[in-house]
Parts: sequence; structure tokens; C-alpha cells
Amino acid sequence: MNANYVAMIVILIIWLGIFLYIFRLDKKVENLTKG
Repeated sequence: MNANYVAMIVILIIWLGIFLYIFRLDKKVENLTKG
């Protein structure tokens, strides 16, 4: 395994997690404003 390859995968996973977290927060805010 190449160290750079592993680092790239880790960064992608972190970015995906951040994206999903923000997406969920946006959905929650939408529900709160509608409700």
C-alpha cells in the first residue's frame, strides 16, 4: 500500500462525512423552519 494512496482515501472519507453531516443539518433546519 502506498502511503499517499492511504492518505487520499482517508481525506475522501473525512470530506464525505463532513458533507453528509452538513446535509443532515440543512435538512433539520428545513424541518424546523417549516414546522
